[in-house]
Amino acid sequence: MNNTNITNKTIYLCDDTIEGIFTAIYKAWDNNPKTTDVRIRSSSSSLSFFESYVETDTDYELALKVHNTIIRKLSWDIYFYIYRTALSYEEERASYIYSFLKKAFKTGPAIINMLHDDDVLKIFNIDKQVGRESHSFLEFVRFEELANSVLVSRIEPKSNIIPLISEHFADRLHCENWIILDTGRNFAAIHEASKPVFFSYLTESELANFSVLSDTEKGFQNLWKTFFDTIAIKERCNPKLQQSNMPLRYRKYMKAENNPGHV
Repeated sequence: MNNTNITNKTIYLCDDTIEGIFTAIYKAWDNNPKTTDVRIRSSSSSLSFFESYVETDTDYELALKVHNTIIRKLSWDIYFYIYRTALSYEEERASYIYSFLKKAFKTGPAIINMLHDDDVLKIFNIDKQVGRESHSFLEFVRFEELANSVLVSRIEPKSNIIPLISEHFADRLHCENWIILDTGRNFAAIHEASKPVFFSYLTESELANFSVLSDTEKGFQNLWKTFFDTIAIKERCNPKLQQSNMPLRYRKYMKAENNPGHV
């Protein structure tokens, strides 16, 4: 059997950030778009005898070049499709973005209307998925007041939506010190009163500081639970309707909704 026609694909492994993905795309493209692919570095990734792997450190200058090229040659709209795809939980999102860009730079801005193309449709559907989840969390985020007067909200989204929702709360809670924490990623949006939001991964010791609630917060939580139980009508309990209005996965950090079974 002649194996001389088998192409050994080179996979560029990158950090799970938009800058990491763009760095890998730059280097993969510079090598050869036809024989390269991009993949987020993960311990769960399977290896293949027909692939070679290149570890790629994030280079912000190279990432900026890809960022600027997308906006200049394609559009801001297409950039945001790609950005939201990079924030998704899809395991192959880096590869999807690379495949999309290889076609997009040949086709131009009109690529966004080519939903009959599988690579375009994947990006379009992932973008919608991330958009729906971020919109839902605008409604379901709940803050608690800590002993140091900082407001903290814990969420556990599927996608990394914190960069998408933070400006909404920065606008509405402009004069407050607050943190929105993605507990699955230990990634947080941090807002100091009257200052811009910044993002950071938090250590376990930093997370431990979120456990001490203010006395005022404890009082309000107890008051709300008492009210919630008092007005509940057992005969009108409708778990299916409750779950339809508020899916279970949103309730983990919503205190009153953790109190079982009343609508």
